[in-house]
Amino acid sequence: MGHNLSGMIRSFLLILALSTCYLTAAPPDLQARVELLEKNYVEIKEHLDAKIIDLETKVGQLEAKIEKQDSLLAVLEKGHEPLKDNVAINRPRRQIATRRTCQEIMDTNTSYPSGMYWIDPDGQGIGDPPIRVHCDMQVAEANGDNWKWDPVKGTTSILHDSESKMDIGNCTEPGCYSRQIKYYASDSQIRALIQLSKNCALKLKYDCRNSPLNYNGTAYAWYNDKDGKRETFSGSPCDNLDDEKYYRLHSIYNRDQLPVTRLHFSNPLKGSFQYKVTPLRCHGKAKTEAKTETKTEAETEMKTEAETEAMPRSCEDLRQMGHTLNGIYSVRGDKQIETVFCQFDKRYVERGYQTWIGYVDVKSLPTYFNVNRFNSFNSTGVAIPFDVESVNVGNAMNLKTGIFTAPRDGTYFFSFNGLGVVDPTKERGYVILNLYLNAKQAGRTFQEEWDTTRSIFRPLIIQSTLKLKANDRVWLEILNGATSGYLYDDGFSYTRFTGFMLDEEFAMPK
Repeated sequence: MGHNLSGMIRSFLLILALSTCYLTAAPPDLQARVELLEKNYVEIKEHLDAKIIDLETKVGQLEAKIEKQDSLLAVLEKGHEPLKDNVAINRPRRQIATRRTCQEIMDTNTSYPSGMYWIDPDGQGIGDPPIRVHCDMQVAEANGDNWKWDPVKGTTSILHDSESKMDIGNCTEPGCYSRQIKYYASDSQIRALIQLSKNCALKLKYDCRNSPLNYNGTAYAWYNDKDGKRETFSGSPCDNLDDEKYYRLHSIYNRDQLPVTRLHFSNPLKGSFQYKVTPLRCHGKAKTEAKTETKTEAETEMKTEAETEAMPRSCEDLRQMGHTLNGIYSVRGDKQIETVFCQFDKRYVERGYQTWIGYVDVKSLPTYFNVNRFNSFNSTGVAIPFDVESVNVGNAMNLKTGIFTAPRDGTYFFSFNGLGVVDPTKERGYVILNLYLNAKQAGRTFQEEWDTTRSIFRPLIIQSTLKLKANDRVWLEILNGATSGYLYDDGFSYTRFTGFMLDEEFAMPK
């Protein structure tokens, strides 16, 4: 296509030259026409040049797509034989246990070869269907460009559509080349695999010449993490702009960023830039969050990984350690060994996934409230009323009287915050605020100022945890005699009172 366009341009130039010779002695009006013709020629040439660049870019993109298809075909061919050899563990049937990672597959039999396998990171029989991944079962030798990442036994590789070499073309605006990475696995399964693994990484290999990722303080390239947050590249040799061709391998190990969801590049100086991306690779077993009580930092450091995993603290710890059968387990509590029932055929966020045995975690009447005032209040010796309730589940808080009445025996938490102000005309100004339980003081906050010439505003805060019997009453009031200070509010709701039931006490049947 480019060759034909060049021939057309040469023919046009020849015609223009002959016309110029013929019209050398022409009258002024003909000379003006020749100049107009020359101007039109320049515009046509620029348009054709742009067309050539556009067509060449499209040809490059088509070649990249062909390479991608060849890469996918090679992967499928690579995984064909191992699949035949390991039907018993690969096939995602409900009657056959599907392992969660390649590490778990290798642990069942170290003789399994590398290849394509089915795994189910979020748990068999729950969540999303199993996914097909590539498992590196043996220590592989890195090739010449170190493209094979971390040759570790039991590595799980999630494939995607951006593994073949890509050319970003000649777009010049920051991030104008944008490509989404489409993984051959669901988001839920990818998150589960990352959570189960000790280490995960994605690597980006690129070749560049006069194509900076950062130029004159502007980022021309970046990537989006799992949440879509923008992350920039730094320290790239491509930014040197010395007409050398550079090779770069950029690694992304941060688990909070993986998987990378989209890439953005640019070619502001119209150099050259090609890239490709490794599969998302994970290996090893994640440590559980289990902790053992130790007396010194030295004792803590002496704990081995096996000791840590031997003392799970929850059903999720047990799941990460490989347990999949529903049943009763012993886990380490804050003060003693406790018993839980784990229902592993549910997701960890579902109700019933973990149930503590011998512990009542049910409230027969949920109780919590949050109320506030919009106006100042200076009355003493009376319960402080409130203007509005943002929430009042259980209706235990009376908005108008400002009194909370406990509906059940149990442990409750209360929190108050307000803004106190004192009268600047007094030698000593103060305001005292008390929290009362059945007319007995259960909490106090105060503000005191001396020799002030202006109003001084200070926060007043009370927090208290109380054991209450049914029908016990709790309220707030300004102490009698504190007439030189008051609660200030001007419509911005500085005065708030919050409370909720922590635990409910149940009477055991006789």
